[in-house]
Amino acid sequence: MAACTLALFVESCGRAGGDFAGREYMPDMAHSVGYESNVYVFYNNNRWGGEEGYRQWYNEKILGAKPIANTIARGQEVYHYADTEADRARATAEITSNKLRPKTEDELKTYLEKGKNLYTIYCSSCHGEKGDGNGVLYNNGDGPYPAKPKTYLGADFTKDGNTDGRIYHAIVYGKNLMLAHADKLSDEERWMVIHHIRELQAAHDGTTYDLAAAQGKSAAPVVIDTLSK
Repeated sequence: MAACTLALFVESCGRAGGDFAGREYMPDMAHSVGYESNVYVFYNNNRWGGEEGYRQWYNEKILGAKPIANTIARGQEVYHYADTEADRARATAEITSNKLRPKTEDELKTYLEKGKNLYTIYCSSCHGEKGDGNGVLYNNGDGPYPAKPKTYLGADFTKDGNTDGRIYHAIVYGKNLMLAHADKLSDEERWMVIHHIRELQAAHDGTTYDLAAAQGKSAAPVVIDTLSK
């Protein structure tokens, strides 16, 4: 009886070869067949081609995978402006205020705190902690960056056209030497950063970025619903 059981077990498991696809008893209990993120994991019983073949498959199918054309992932939103000067001008004109509008003072405080943290991580090295364009990479001309980054406090940001859409478009696609940050900040995070930039501008002007300003009550309503890339 034991010999029959052993023979049945051996027969149920077999390595692939030739026209034989191979068999494995309950493979999921031994090793996962799910995709592994950020690591190379070689499952010998799943990938008969060897580790080199598995790495090639992993690089092409997992690390290099792109969304299926004309599809949107769950929770993803689409930014309806292209990376062109025409659409930059259109976004500037049509997106006149912040999409992320706090309902209470506490909510505004949360947005500003998160926005400041994100700005410090992704923006301050170039644009400076105060938004004056004097980040550590420029450092009054003594840093490694040859040209002074954009300041949010100059006259250019007090004239007509100083809309949240202008800043949002630059965050998504970049501007001049600034690279795109669409892959670094989510839609909501971009709007939080813009709230903090407005707070910096208000502090520079000696005013306060209050709840009414954050709700866009002093600006025209958004004409087009803007969503993240």
